[in-house]
Amino acid sequence: MSPKSHRRSFRASASVAPLAFAMFATCGPGCAPPSAPTQQSDGESRRGPKTNFGEGADTPKVGAAKVGVAAEAAPAIEEAPGVDLAKLSPTQRTMFFQLLSTEPSACGKPHSLATSLNEDATCRDSMIVAQFMADRLAGGATPGDVKEEVVGVMDVLRVREIPVEGRPVFGNPRAPVTVVVFADFECPHCRAEAPVLRQAVQQFRGQARLIYKHFPLSMHPRAKRAAVATEAALAQGKFWEMHDQVFAHQDALEDDDLMRYAKEIGLDMAAFEAHYEASTGLAVVEADRKDGDTLGFSGTPAVFVNGREYTPALFGGTVEGWIDDALRR
Repeated sequence: MSPKSHRRSFRASASVAPLAFAMFATCGPGCAPPSAPTQQSDGESRRGPKTNFGEGADTPKVGAAKVGVAAEAAPAIEEAPGVDLAKLSPTQRTMFFQLLSTEPSACGKPHSLATSLNEDATCRDSMIVAQFMADRLAGGATPGDVKEEVVGVMDVLRVREIPVEGRPVFGNPRAPVTVVVFADFECPHCRAEAPVLRQAVQQFRGQARLIYKHFPLSMHPRAKRAAVATEAALAQGKFWEMHDQVFAHQDALEDDDLMRYAKEIGLDMAAFEAHYEASTGLAVVEADRKDGDTLGFSGTPAVFVNGREYTPALFGGTVEGWIDDALRR
């Protein structure tokens, strides 16, 4: 199985983790409004809460590490510091340590996860991957399934560089944790996700901030113009007010509708109209979309926490859990 297939298997597996919010469904070619908080839609998507991995994603660089793992001749390690093994049966515990000794360090070093846990205190990701393995085995997954899914886990933990300069910020601009969302204003799942993300950021009282980046899908004819309108509002310091208006009325996004929303939030209409009609914000919208394409996903919403790609398979399946992990690093 190819590395990309490994990542698809991990993200498409409904058994990895229950979905916590409607935001975990995504908009793609068959995008439809969410019918229930736990429903996950198939589509043009790639991240953990979505349905597949996409063709543009980078693969975890684990090959070299596996060479080192195979070369190890150290005695079997049967300790996993920081990993809760209480739910494992004796047989599952044996499986766990077998996997731990054959899978590579999550930090790309030439030794096994077992060695990483016991000798490399700087590699927090190895502990996270090991806990994922233990939880999956305790839940009934086979060692073969876990080996495939671990590739995807290591991939989402890899830090991506995401340009955020000049993008609208919700929360403390100097917060140590940055949550980035790529969204489409006609996507119903993005609308459902918006208050969930802001609530998560607010819970950390200045320790986290939310940054919005545009990812208008071609299937949504008015998403790009709505994004341009929010950029015109951003020029007057009212991006989030316009963001909320557009999501609240995402089935009415013609030019006249957007003008009405701008007036309702108290914008200088002459300045707004000039900015909007000149498509001044279009270059920024398209730059955001290009950034998303570079990251390799094609469905919305796509969420990253300090550059790591959110998936409900880790940290309790919540954005709050991901923020808490980021603060511990």
